[in-house]
Amino acid sequence: MKLNKILKIIGAIVAVAGLAAAVYFAVKKLTAKKPVDYFDDNDFFECDNELEVVEAENAAAADEAPAEQPKAAPKAKKAPAKKAKTEEAKAE
Repeated sequence: MKLNKILKIIGAIVAVAGLAAAVYFAVKKLTAKKPVDYFDDNDFFECDNELEVVEAENAAAADEAPAEQPKAAPKAKKAPAKKAKTEEAKAE
């Protein structure tokens, strides 16, 4: 009977130690600093900053045609001043 009781106590100690280790590793993994990934733009695309000039035949005609201008939004009207209430307040 004593052996059974001793095994239960050892089992409880092992279970508590395992639980503590699991919590420790979980906290350590969640709070660990992650390495920063730096990317070089040259890895993704090449840019030589040289502009290519392309001439179009209808470019002059497109510049001369008037562009359709959008209509301006109507202006908001101000509410009329409430003179009646202010005059009543002055009379009192």
